[in-house]
Amino acid sequence: MEINPKKCPICGQDNQCGNELRESTCWCSTEAFPQEIFDLIPEEKLRKACICKDCLEKFAKQISIQ
Repeated sequence: MEINPKKCPICGQDNQCGNELRESTCWCSTEAFPQEIFDLIPEEKLRKACICKDCLEKFAKQISIQ
């Protein structure tokens, strides 16, 4: 299975990774990622592609509702 570093490992959409876009920094460098969000990623994709902002925001909303 080939992992595309430009695709979110949770939803498969474009993750807008600043590193992949050759920008000096990525949007995620100022975000906090709860450890539990990484549990949503299949092991073979873990730490091979960035989670997208939409998935991070959806996860944060879901946690705040509970």
